[in-house]
Amino acid sequence: MNELILKLAKETGISFGGHPMNPLNVYPSELQKFAELIVEECADVLRAESERLYKLSAEEKDELFASNFEICAEKCWDNEVAIKMHFGVKPFGDKE
Repeated sequence: MNELILKLAKETGISFGGHPMNPLNVYPSELQKFAELIVEECADVLRAESERLYKLSAEEKDELFASNFEICAEKCWDNEVAIKMHFGVKPFGDKE
């Protein structure tokens, strides 16, 4: 499990394993998948915004505005990748 995800889970008081004192029965693999899904959802928001801005850039007749839209779109994409890397989620759906 990604160390940051594990650290955050421990800060919330989540405990692990099928122990009788753990009524939620949270296992590290389940928590990891849950965290990855949240990260993916956040990344999807950035990806959608990036695509929207690229589309605006392509439609814009004023080169300055088009360039600004494109720069913002690239920053959204950069942030999508950065968030995934920060939480140890493989970018672009890589499975390794």
